[in-house]
Order: sequence, then structure tokens, then C-alpha cells
Amino acid sequence: MSAHDFKRKLDSNLNLQLIVAGMAGLVDEGHSPHEVFKLLEDVKRNTFHALAEIGRESR
Repeated sequence: MSAHDFKRKLDSNLNLQLIVAGMAGLVDEGHSPHEVFKLLEDVKRNTFHALAEIGRESR
């Protein structure tokens, strides 16, 4: 996704804005950007199955 496409999506999607705000909040708390991306990977790994189940149920 290009930077322009991402900005357009970010501007119109509150949930995506919340993800970015959460990441910025972690940096504000003292985490380095590297630590934030590591935490994001941990979140992805630990929530994937629950999100997949939610996706199946919403169809």
C-alpha cells in the first residue's frame, strides 16, 4: 500500500486510527519504536485465532 493510500485509509477508519494512537501511546510511555513493533508482533501472534473466529462468526 502506498503512503497516499495508507493516509486515505487512516483518515477514514477510526479503528486504524486507534491502532496508531495505541502505538504512539506506547512510545509516550517510554517504549522505543523497536519495542512497540515487537509488542505489535506479540499482539498479532496472540490474537490471530480469536480474530479469525470472530471473522468466521460475522459471515
